[in-house]
Amino acid sequence: MKREYQEVMDMIQMPKDCEARILAALEENKKRLPRRVGRVLLTAAVIFAMLTSAVALSSQLREYIFGAAGPFAPYVRPAESRVVTEDGYELRVDSVIADHYLIVGYLEIKDLEGNRLQEGMDIWAHFDQNGPDNPGISSSVFGGEIIRCEADGKSALAAVMEWGGQNVGDPNMTLRIVKPMECKIPVTLEYVPIQTIDLSGLDTGGVLPPLDRLELSPLGINAVTQYKEDASFENTRDHDKLRGALTVHFEDGSTRVSVRDSLGGSFRLATGSWLFMDPYNLVQPEDVEPLDVEQIIGISCQDWYLPIENGAAGPLR
Repeated sequence: MKREYQEVMDMIQMPKDCEARILAALEENKKRLPRRVGRVLLTAAVIFAMLTSAVALSSQLREYIFGAAGPFAPYVRPAESRVVTEDGYELRVDSVIADHYLIVGYLEIKDLEGNRLQEGMDIWAHFDQNGPDNPGISSSVFGGEIIRCEADGKSALAAVMEWGGQNVGDPNMTLRIVKPMECKIPVTLEYVPIQTIDLSGLDTGGVLPPLDRLELSPLGINAVTQYKEDASFENTRDHDKLRGALTVHFEDGSTRVSVRDSLGGSFRLATGSWLFMDPYNLVQPEDVEPLDVEQIIGISCQDWYLPIENGAAGPLR
């Protein structure tokens, strides 16, 4: 990782003031970042690549993205976004942290007509996926606000979040904003690494509902049920076994407990979702950190335990 990072940086002439700001930002947040050297080097490279993009936030606002992401800064990815002008505002999705069930987008907003922007201003937005509607899952939680604003009120950085919904496997989406302006911004996401474990053949023995798959990422874990056409309240009571905090067990004997959990969807298709990135804090607190997916050997919730080894899971205990 060090060699690859140096080869890239040797091809680029980084302005000294830019380098100083990056190093200062990393030093300030070093206690909050993961301890792996490779991740820190990757963070610095991503910061510089984004600072030198053609259409850019001010360097101070962009650097603040990585402060807001905290320990998840290594997973910030540039987004391919169209610039949209509406109601005297210019908007663009700058970057994202996303897996299939959680999206945190960082949005550049410029006021072309005045100085109406201020920190704490609500941003109501929703990520529309481009794909066929699936009646199984439609519920999600979303919200956002301006997390940093230039002193003149003309440029700001907003964070918008959506948790839940149903992944259709297409990173091409539309960010639909309804407040403080109404507009649609086409955007292409780059997901964090996601490990998918097939659970369609797992014998749940009535302990859990029949499961389709498990998705694990640095942001969290999601268990998706199999689609049930004749589903009703009475024959899906076992969905409740996916409620509550999840404990993740690691190879070294340590454990971690999810910071947020939910059971979303419908009777026909549901998702148990457990997050280790806090979606309700658009500036991440110091006590959260990404999941080390490669070291997970099992997960447990309520009275069940599911072992995981070599990309497979089971039998359920």
